[in-house]
Amino acid sequence: MTSSSTLRRVVDPVPVDILGEPAVDNPVTALRSPTEIVFVTGASRSGTSMLARLLGAHSKIHAPHELHYFGELCDVRESQQRLPELALLDLVATLLGRQARGLWEGRPTVAEHETARRIIDNIAAEDRTAAKAFSATLRAMAENEGKSIVCEQTPRNIFYAEQLLQWYPAARVIHIIRDPRGVLASQKNRWKLRQLGARHLPLHEMLRNWVNYHPITMTRLWIKATEAALRLSSHERVLVIRFEDLAADPEAGARQISDFIGVKFERPMLDLPRWGSSNLTHSSDEKGISQQVGEEWRRSLPAAHALVCERMAGSLMTRLGYSAEYDRKLNPIVMLPSLLAYPLHAAAVVLFNPGRAWIQFQAMSGLRK
Repeated sequence: MTSSSTLRRVVDPVPVDILGEPAVDNPVTALRSPTEIVFVTGASRSGTSMLARLLGAHSKIHAPHELHYFGELCDVRESQQRLPELALLDLVATLLGRQARGLWEGRPTVAEHETARRIIDNIAAEDRTAAKAFSATLRAMAENEGKSIVCEQTPRNIFYAEQLLQWYPAARVIHIIRDPRGVLASQKNRWKLRQLGARHLPLHEMLRNWVNYHPITMTRLWIKATEAALRLSSHERVLVIRFEDLAADPEAGARQISDFIGVKFERPMLDLPRWGSSNLTHSSDEKGISQQVGEEWRRSLPAAHALVCERMAGSLMTRLGYSAEYDRKLNPIVMLPSLLAYPLHAAAVVLFNPGRAWIQFQAMSGLRK
């Protein structure tokens, strides 16, 4: 399988630094400034959580839960505007609550509001914006864990990556791309996560995942996320990798990622527990990255859905080294049920979760700037 010339593969025989030159012995000196924030991005279910766990196993990197800050808690277009103190306090406290308990555990506690107050007090009055509050909170999270780098793993941040790179000169973006048919298979089975061992996920979230899945929607989101990443792939602080390459040679991938960030590779990065997959039972006992997950879509994704994906994303898949397998084997009529069901799916998403529907619409229409 070959990769595009614009795609940085994590299994290149000769590691390269962010400028495309041979890696130096001390990767820290290869970077223009020390990394403070790593934004891990990708189409949802591409392996962003797995990659964040790999990074979080490093002694210098803290990897909190997905924070869903930009586009949900604050509008990117207004992130540089000064905010009233109470608004900033609520934003920072909400971030702290999401870090402590995840996205579904309600309002922040009194203690988190007190910590938020201390964070805000350290921000100069002229810098009290949503963007500054975010970076100050991430820095506080890392320092609280005795670490110097924080890994933020909200997948859709790829749609804001250009702005994030401008606002945070000490930030890096690592975007992970996965075969879109694998993404669809994972999205399709995502509602089963509780059955596979993710007991912390609420039932309403599983129902939302079931309603949200449709091959057209998921393929369109994959296309938009991938196109956004490839547009930035030549940026010196952006690294684009493939899930399949990382799974094929985790150590080579972890070493190149470490070089890119500017830290020394550490062996525990490879010993992450296997959980978070929509297709495999969650396990803290089994360690490492499973190559099995990369091929699971062949068993669990309906052929008609794979054909929809190949028809919509075929040229981009070819560019990235993913071969179409159903385009010449199946009669296009098998896609008809998916096409007919799409309006009903769209209506259900709007009725069940209008906020998420608006986020998806912005992403698919290219409005997320």
